[in-house]
Amino acid sequence: MGDFWTEKQKQDIAYFNENIETWANNPLYRLKFVIISGKELKGIYDTFEAALGAAALNYNSGEYIIQHVLPENETVNFLSPALALA
Repeated sequence: MGDFWTEKQKQDIAYFNENIETWANNPLYRLKFVIISGKELKGIYDTFEAALGAAALNYNSGEYIIQHVLPENETVNFLSPALALA
């Protein structure tokens, strides 16, 4: 992971990676977008936009990660500061 990740985000990514196999095999999580903060699952959403909206209302930038629960660990990392530049 690059230096742009905070230590908290690195811990949240590790938590996601620990749980991805279980979540990807569960129809309640598979293909959804999850918000993770403080090494806890905070929300499950059908779209990235819904997850981002909820995260923006409840957390400061850098205090959460949003991950797409895909089979076989084919994940994409969404970093909120990068989204602010778009």
